[in-house]
Amino acid sequence: MSKDNASSLDRVLDILLLFAGHGHVVTRTEIERRFGLSRSSAYRYLHTLRRRGLITGMARSGEYVLSPGFARLVALTEEHGRDMGALVRPILRELAGMTGETALVTHRVGERVLCVGFQEGPRVVRVGLAPALDTPLYVGSSAKVHLAHMPEYDIQRVLDHCATLGPDQWTGDVARLEQELRDVRERGYATSAGELETGVFSTSVPVFCHDGSLLAAVTVAAVGDRAENPENGLLDHLRIAAARITREWPRSQHSARQAG
Repeated sequence: MSKDNASSLDRVLDILLLFAGHGHVVTRTEIERRFGLSRSSAYRYLHTLRRRGLITGMARSGEYVLSPGFARLVALTEEHGRDMGALVRPILRELAGMTGETALVTHRVGERVLCVGFQEGPRVVRVGLAPALDTPLYVGSSAKVHLAHMPEYDIQRVLDHCATLGPDQWTGDVARLEQELRDVRERGYATSAGELETGVFSTSVPVFCHDGSLLAAVTVAAVGDRAENPENGLLDHLRIAAARITREWPRSQHSARQAG
C-alpha cells in the first residue's frame, strides 16, 4: 500500500470513529471542521463510507448516522484484537519474567491507543494498568510510538489539536512533544515519566509489519526509577519481544484464516 493510500485509509477510519464516539447524527460541516477538510474532500470520504455500507444519509442533506454495516466492522476489529492478544500473551509473560516489570502491547484505532495484552511482573510493587488501557495519541510512551510513525499531516493535525487543549485536559507542551516524536523515530523507542500514573516510568518500542507499517507497540512499565535508564538491558528485551511479534503475526493470521 502506498503512503497516500495508507493516509486516506487513516482518514476514513478517523471519520468513522468520530461517528462511533458521537453515537448520533454527524454533519458534513462538522467533519470538515474537525479534520480541516475541504467540502469536496469531506464528501469524498463520506461517499466511501456510504458505498461500503457503514453510514447512512439522513433525510436532511449533510447529515449522516452509522449503519448496521458498522456493527460488522466492530466485530472484525474485536477479532483482530483477540488474535493479537492471543499471540502476545506468551511473549509478554516471558518479557515480564525477564524484566521483572509489567509488560503490555498496544495498537492504534483511529485517534486512540488501546491495550490488547498485558502481563504483570513479579515485583512486589506493581503498576496499575487502568490508565494505559485506552489513551489519546499524545500521552504516554506507547501512544507516542504510534503517533511518531503516523503520516506527517496526521501528526501535524494531532499537534494542532494539542495546541487547543487547556491545562485541565493536557499539561504537555506542543514544541516538546514534536521534538519527542523526532527523537522516537531517530532512536527507535519512547519513554514516559509519570504521564499516565504518578511515579510510573515506561519505555516502548515499535512493532513493524514486514512491509514497514506499524503494527503495534510493546511496553515495559515500572514504579520509581527502575525503568528510568532503558539502555541498561531493558531495550534489548523489548526489541526481542517486538521482533517475535513481527515474525509470528503473519503465521498467526494464516492459521486463523485456515481455521475460519
